[in-house]
Amino acid sequence: PSSSSSSPQYLSRNVVQDVRREHFSFSPRMPVGDFYEERDTPEGLQWVKLSPEEIPSRIQAITGKRGRPRNAEKAKPKEPPAAKRGRGRPPKVKMVDLLSKTDARLLKRLEAQEVLSDEDKLKMSKIKKKMRRKAKNKQKQEAKAPRAKEAKKKSKAKEKKGKPEKGKEKARPKEKKGKGVRKTDKGLLAQRRLEERRRQQLILEEMKKPTEDMCLGDHQPLPAFSRIPGLVLPSRAFSNCLTVVEFLQSYGKVLGFDPAKDSLKILGEKVSEISLNRDTVSEILRCFLMAYGAGEDLCDGLRTKPFQALPPEKKAAILAFLVNELNSSALIINEIDKTLENMSNYRKNKWIIEGRLRR
Repeated sequence: PSSSSSSPQYLSRNVVQDVRREHFSFSPRMPVGDFYEERDTPEGLQWVKLSPEEIPSRIQAITGKRGRPRNAEKAKPKEPPAAKRGRGRPPKVKMVDLLSKTDARLLKRLEAQEVLSDEDKLKMSKIKKKMRRKAKNKQKQEAKAPRAKEAKKKSKAKEKKGKPEKGKEKARPKEKKGKGVRKTDKGLLAQRRLEERRRQQLILEEMKKPTEDMCLGDHQPLPAFSRIPGLVLPSRAFSNCLTVVEFLQSYGKVLGFDPAKDSLKILGEKVSEISLNRDTVSEILRCFLMAYGAGEDLCDGLRTKPFQALPPEKKAAILAFLVNELNSSALIINEIDKTLENMSNYRKNKWIIEGRLRR
């Protein structure tokens, strides 16, 4: 038998006399196994096996209501009877009811505490400010409600006065037709405006996409610039000089270069440890250019002449080569990364400020 209703039927059908319904237990909480309890004995604390009669009382004492002390926190205090209000008047809304459930729960918990920390005091003041603000908004809404009702009544009265007479009812179908045409015109206009907005949005998105110079459709010839008056240097040397000046203006503060080839030596002494002066700079510069793969025309000139005696074209070419090498140094790369990061932060702050101004 699997249930309390089928067990008596089974017993009566099979004519079982010794077993009755009382011998079956259908409780899912039936005690199974042996139960032990720690007790004080003359020999000390020992575990004693409980008898079948003692087991239910012990289980009830542990899990039931009899042995469990009453929870003072969960015990709900009796609320005083609500005061009778006048007929037709709306019930007074409590300030706490204006708050959300989480805020109300937090306020109740903070008020129950005897000692509050600075953080708790700040939370309580914020909640109370929110409560007062909501109460003011509710009062304003309640004050506006009668005015709105009066305005509705007046509008209804005007509509009743402005209704046409029975004789003019025949002209109404024509008016309805005209209104239907107007509605369709408005719908078409709204659809056209929406399509125009989409088209403008697509154009803006396409304009924002970066485009290669060679892919532009409106190529124009470069203007013919006249030569700078008083310029003696060749064009190549002048462009190298401009490169050096621009580099010094951009990275003059962080200028520094740690040579990667420390093994380079002159007469058994490392190049990085030789002091630079007017006499040594030309030879150290020549060794540096050779180590970093400069052209032979740059290196050969320094074999017989010092750097100061070289022609302007050679000087500008050597300085441009040094600038290109410095551009790949760790200090300059770090400075470029910092500048790019600062620019992205400036753009982000600009978008945030513009968004706030639009609100």
